[in-house]
This record gives sequence, C-alpha cells and structure tokens, in this order.
Amino acid sequence: MWLFEVQGKNTKGGDPKTRDAWMPEDVADDIHKYSRERGLDASTPWVDASKSSVRRWVKEAADKVAERKDAPRWREVSSHDLRRSWATYHLVERQVDVRTMMSVGGWSDYSAIEPYLAEPTETRIGEAMRV
Repeated sequence: MWLFEVQGKNTKGGDPKTRDAWMPEDVADDIHKYSRERGLDASTPWVDASKSSVRRWVKEAADKVAERKDAPRWREVSSHDLRRSWATYHLVERQVDVRTMMSVGGWSDYSAIEPYLAEPTETRIGEAMRV
C-alpha cells in the first residue's frame, strides 16, 4: 500500500483539508508510470480539476450507465454517493474496523462515519460472538 495526500472538503468549514489516503500497490504503480510519462514531480496534482468538473464527470458517467442499463436511478448518483458507497462497502462487506476507515477515509469523528455502519442482525451478532 502507498500513502498519498488528497485535498478535500473540510466538514467543519474553512479551507480544504489535506487528508492522507491509501492506494493498493498496483494502482500506485500506474500512478507512478503516469507521473513519469508526464514529467510530474511529487508536488504536482495528478488531476488538476475543479470540484464542478469532477462532479460533472461523475454525472456524465452515471448518465451513461443509466442509458446502458435502462436504470434511471443512476442519474441521481453524485460524487458524494461514491464516497459513501466506498465506505459502506468496506465497513459492511469487508468488515474493516471503524477506526481504520476513519483514518483511511479522512473522517475526523465517529459521528461522521456512523451513518455508513450497518445495523447488526441477529445472525451477525451470533457470528461475532461465536467462540
């Protein structure tokens, strides 16, 4: 795994917050190759785009999926939905512990990540408590 910095929204207001984020080694290899090919140094952003551009890209991609799959609900997907989906997948499906996800995802307190946690079912409680 590789550590890199991401500029993102400061949920407490004010200037954007720089967060540490992690990426798998194969993704890091692709990023390093991309950087070498374009002569980017460590301080140069990989993607130099405004928030509105990123939101537009997500919207365009979601619209294409909606058309291809004939699933109009995809038209409602936002960049925030991608972050929420990523967190929910790791917390619920992969059962990554909350503190790790807070660190990796840049959440500063439990109340910010708590909505992404699944309600425990009797089956999950039984499995967790099995000795």
